[in-house]
Amino acid sequence: MIDFKKVRINLIWGIIIGFFLSQVIVAEGYAILVSRQQINNWDSLSIEGIAGFKILAFIVFIATIAIFNTKKFRKLNLNKISIYLILVVIIAVVVAAQAVLIIISIIFKRHPNIQEYVAKDYFVSINIFYIISFLGIAVFLITFVSLVNRKVKYIKFLTKEVKVIKDEGFGKTIKVKGKDELSELCQSINDMSLELRKKIDNEKIIEKNKNELITSVSHDLRTPLTSIIGYVDLLKKNEFNDKEKFDNYIEIIDERTKSLNRLINELFEYTKLTSHDIKLNYSRLEIVSLIEQMVGEYTPIFNKENLEVVKDITDKDIFINADIEKIVRVLENLLTNAIKYSVKNSKVLIKLFEENNYVVVSVSNKAKDITEDDLKNIFERFYKVDKSRKEQDSTGLGLSIVKRIVELHNGEIDVNLNEDIIEFKISLPLE
Repeated sequence: MIDFKKVRINLIWGIIIGFFLSQVIVAEGYAILVSRQQINNWDSLSIEGIAGFKILAFIVFIATIAIFNTKKFRKLNLNKISIYLILVVIIAVVVAAQAVLIIISIIFKRHPNIQEYVAKDYFVSINIFYIISFLGIAVFLITFVSLVNRKVKYIKFLTKEVKVIKDEGFGKTIKVKGKDELSELCQSINDMSLELRKKIDNEKIIEKNKNELITSVSHDLRTPLTSIIGYVDLLKKNEFNDKEKFDNYIEIIDERTKSLNRLINELFEYTKLTSHDIKLNYSRLEIVSLIEQMVGEYTPIFNKENLEVVKDITDKDIFINADIEKIVRVLENLLTNAIKYSVKNSKVLIKLFEENNYVVVSVSNKAKDITEDDLKNIFERFYKVDKSRKEQDSTGLGLSIVKRIVELHNGEIDVNLNEDIIEFKISLPLE
């Protein structure tokens, strides 16, 4: 069977227009031959004359199809409403004209003497003219409305569906029909509906995250503040003769103050990174040299913590487009975490290599008391793997900041746990 959806619209219109033109030619031919028969008093119509008009009609039919399928016509979008309406008018005119010719032919065939009455009686002739004209107009209107009705129904359908979207909310889509301006309008409505639904959902997520952030920040700020206030009250109420105890309180207050300052700074940094108008200062970065430099700077700290650094870094130059300050922040966090959470007297493996148009940086270390459940939440804000560590040792925002920076660079970050070895792997697109 023929799949009419795959047939070019130009071919369809060529066949339709060609058919009606050929029918008009045949009808005109018959009218001319009938007129000659009456004038010359022929007993029958000329077969050669009829055949000639049929051949001409066939040639016009084929030529019309060929014209509609030329390159220039194929470039025209015949699905456009303006062109569609022009073609509908042409078809309606042709159908109306053919209907009028058929009516006239039938009248003259059944009433051969009517021509004499028309010629002699003005009243008869004018009434016949009006009747035929009204019939022609009626045929034109019926044909025109029939062909345009499909578009009108689709407009009503669009209106109904838009009201449904208004009542039920954005996110609903409308079935797209055809390839004209109405279908483009329908697609635009669908895109708008989906985009607004997405924006509304994003607004809800942002509002939810904001509320969660406020709750978490309130809790994390309250702890060091309560501690500071408590020790300050002790200092205010007591006269300390014991200098060691006094110095101890001052040291605790200092630690809590620094913890509070660190939390506020990281919270401010995280808030900036998650804002919609964040802009990165991109520049060309040779990442191998940067890694080598930073590992060299951190090696004394690793040695102090009895950790051995093992490097597996390519010796070729690898360039990426990145915000250098932000990438340094990522690497600092990963190296600092390796120092904080590594088992003493173990190794820290640092790798750098190319893979599928990405540069991959991997930091692995032996850790303890980390579970698969920890990995699921490790990038969440304020999540702390080791709950036994002092509050001031970690804000729980570091890995959230790392993840956000990597995402802003169109990269990916993964964490894997193999027995007691935890690996953080960052992939950044090459230049």
